[in-house]
Amino acid sequence: MKKILGILFLLIVIAIGICAYFFPGIPYRYKCTHEFKLLDSIYSEFPADIAPLPADYADYSNLGIRITAWNDMEAVRTEDKNEALWENEDKSHTIHVKTETLGDNYDFLDRTGITHEALNSYCKKVGKTPPETNHEFVRLIMSLTMEDFDIHDMKNAKTFYKLMSLKNEEFMGLNCPVRYYSGDGVGYKGYMKTVEMPSEKTAVINIYPDKNNHRHYTIELSVTDWNEILAISESIKLTE
Repeated sequence: MKKILGILFLLIVIAIGICAYFFPGIPYRYKCTHEFKLLDSIYSEFPADIAPLPADYADYSNLGIRITAWNDMEAVRTEDKNEALWENEDKSHTIHVKTETLGDNYDFLDRTGITHEALNSYCKKVGKTPPETNHEFVRLIMSLTMEDFDIHDMKNAKTFYKLMSLKNEEFMGLNCPVRYYSGDGVGYKGYMKTVEMPSEKTAVINIYPDKNNHRHYTIELSVTDWNEILAISESIKLTE
């Protein structure tokens, strides 16, 4: 009996050794599947059949941005010269534009715990284009699924775990779905984040002009209808 148990123990040790050698990423795969709620892609391209906005909608322009939306809003004075706000009387329709200048030392991987070397290594192994900008990084993270996990490399598995950790910071509960959409337009790249909560819906658009790597716009929109918000987002134009 002891001999049989000894052989069984040896076989288990050998099996563990084989798994550790050929599949070193198993511990991180376990952590991902047991720690995280968001394991599917939450990133989408804009639908091709978005209905056009009504002809009586108005254009609003400031800070180098022009956007077409509801025609019942008026400009509201703000304390910050880098902000512009329009809203209607009951504030059911609002557009809030903010602009900031990114410094020369800005790095989208700051405070992520991920190095460019580790990210590039992971992307190369799983056949993805390494992101060079923040909007490309967001697209990568939000579109990841467990099919993108590299179980054969411990460092890549750890990088994937960190990326999934960043993605799951967006999780607000099953009743509050979060979605990301591609928000590219003429002369700029970007993305839109939408959150649907029981009490309210929100949409935030991030824009990065092609000709100015230091400029970043954030546009917050009130939401009455998601298809309408997608169409409003598509109306955005740069004026500088």
